[in-house]
Amino acid sequence: MPDNSYLFSQVMQRYTVYPLKESGYFYHNQVPPEANKEFIAVLLRSFEERPFDAKDFEVFPIELVVDYIQRTHAFYLQKKLPEIAQSILLLSGHYQSNHPILVVLQTFFHRYCQDLTTHISEEEKLLLPYIVQLSNATLTPNHLSTFVMASQQYSIAAFLKDHHDTEDELKDIRETIRLYQPPATNESLYRILLTQLETFEQDLHVHAQIEEQVLIPKAVSLETTVHNQLMEKGKLN
Repeated sequence: MPDNSYLFSQVMQRYTVYPLKESGYFYHNQVPPEANKEFIAVLLRSFEERPFDAKDFEVFPIELVVDYIQRTHAFYLQKKLPEIAQSILLLSGHYQSNHPILVVLQTFFHRYCQDLTTHISEEEKLLLPYIVQLSNATLTPNHLSTFVMASQQYSIAAFLKDHHDTEDELKDIRETIRLYQPPATNESLYRILLTQLETFEQDLHVHAQIEEQVLIPKAVSLETTVHNQLMEKGKLN
C-alpha cells in the first residue's frame, strides 16, 4: 500500500485539475477550500488499508460528495490515464513489435480507456446533473419544477440498472502483464507500469465505494424525500 505522503498527493491533485464541464456544476465555486479539510481527512482514511465505512461520510452534504466525484473524474482523465499511457508508450519500445505483451499494453488498455471515458461521460451528463437538480429541488418551487421534468427522463434506479465497476477490468490487464517477463533492456519501466496500474486500481476501488455506498444512498434518500413532498403537494391541490 502506498505511504501517507503519496496518498495525500493523490487526493490533493484532485483539487488542482480543472473539473469536467459536461455537468455544468462546480461546487468549488460556492464553498471555500478550507471547508473541505474534514472531508479530505476522511478521504485519506478511506484510502488506507482498512474496511471502508460509509458512516464516516454521513455528516457531509451530498454536494461535497458530488464535487469529489467530479474532481476524481477529471483527475483520472487528465492525469492518471495519460500517465499510464505514457509509461506504456515508453515500455513498448523495449519489446519487439510482434511481442504478445504489446497487445495487452496497447489494444486492451486503449479499449479500457475508451470504456472508462464513456462511463465517466455518462455520469457527468446524466447522474451528477440529476443529483444536483435533486438537491436543489427542496430550495424553491422553480427548482422543484425543474426536477420534476428531469425525473421523467432519469432516476437513480436507471443509473443502477446500467452501472458497472471498472477496477476489475484494470486488474485483468495488470495480471495479464505479469504473465510476461520484463524487458531485458529496461526492467524498471515494467515495474513502474505495474505500480501505476495497481495504485490506479486501488483508487478506482475507493471511488466505487464512495459512489455506491455514499453518493447513491444519499441520492436515494433525497429522491424519496422530494417524491414525498410532491405527493403532499398533490394532496393539497
